[in-house]
Amino acid sequence: MSSLKIFIEAASGQFDAAMAESTKDLTAASMTTARKGADIAKREGRANIAAAGFSQKWQNTLTTIVYPKEGVSTQPTILLYSKIKYSNIFEEGGSIFGHPLLWLALPTAPKMIGRNRTTPSLYASHVGPLFSIVRAGKRPLLAARIRTSQKGKRGGVQFKTVPMFVGIDETTLKARFAIHQVAEKVGDQLPEIFAAEFNKG
Repeated sequence: MSSLKIFIEAASGQFDAAMAESTKDLTAASMTTARKGADIAKREGRANIAAAGFSQKWQNTLTTIVYPKEGVSTQPTILLYSKIKYSNIFEEGGSIFGHPLLWLALPTAPKMIGRNRTTPSLYASHVGPLFSIVRAGKRPLLAARIRTSQKGKRGGVQFKTVPMFVGIDETTLKARFAIHQVAEKVGDQLPEIFAAEFNKG
């Protein structure tokens, strides 16, 4: 074996080792950057939702996943998403159509039943029955018979009819939060985070 060949093999081995070490540092910095970016996106996204007046339960539905879930990569991906499928309507605004009607709770209805916003089905199953009131030329209502503190003429319990929900064909919602802007802001921070992580090595 010639000395030239030995030299070339040695240099090649050193280069491969150097590249392997560099790739290792690059991968570690990339994965750490993605995880830190995901944490920032989730924190700031939830704060954005909170500022729009949504509950803690709503805020906690915004979460992140860093891909690959297992192993490492020099080009990881951050997925920022809400577990509520219809949440995008509050990001972009738009119209919601009833099938056939949307039932909106009136101020007379309980705001919450347990931890959930009141709906006709929740009210019927947890509070009491509802019945329809159809009015010519006006929106339909769902009402309940509510016990009063007054006595009837014969001394019995007296009830009164209280509208609880109004039916509408559609409703238009305005944009309430801006998660896309949060994601773009975090994306702008990633190069700086990566540089700091890579230079640690």
